[in-house]
Amino acid sequence: MPLNYKRPETLEKLVQLDQELHQLHGQTVHDYIGFYISFNNDDDRYECTPEDAVVFGRTGVGGDHFAFYTFNQTLKDLEEAPIIFIQPMFENAVNLVARNLRDFLALFITLKEIYVLERFEYYKSQSDFIKDYNENYLKDIDSRESELQFFIEELREKVAEGITDINDAYAYITDLRKEIQLP
Repeated sequence: MPLNYKRPETLEKLVQLDQELHQLHGQTVHDYIGFYISFNNDDDRYECTPEDAVVFGRTGVGGDHFAFYTFNQTLKDLEEAPIIFIQPMFENAVNLVARNLRDFLALFITLKEIYVLERFEYYKSQSDFIKDYNENYLKDIDSRESELQFFIEELREKVAEGITDINDAYAYITDLRKEIQLP
């Protein structure tokens, strides 16, 4: 049963951008960022999805999905809720990836790839992260540079105005996981 939350303003703006992109360019947020927006839908939940998580997006691959973590519904404003990445096919299926949705979008703007977050627990150092990013993601990112730049400009203008850049994604996530502990 879906938890009783309304869509936060940032997600609402992302939905509007998704509709606009579809109408004007025949594309969706999924085409750029890699997930379909799907708010609080029971069909997107898996056994490993925490009961107090509010799903807001699914990748369409292996059941992977993103959710707001509400700490047993003690957080009332999803705008402030940490973002978790749930991957049912992984042993450690639930991982913290951002302090909130705006930071999640800032990570995308920095990395230009959301799936690098799925491998984060395997990095032992920042150099491991950079090496993997360069070897496994950079070529694809470079091939999509102009479309990614278009989307990032749209994102900054219509969804994440004034978003703070995250210059060091590795340090950000490492520090975040020390600061916020998931059960």
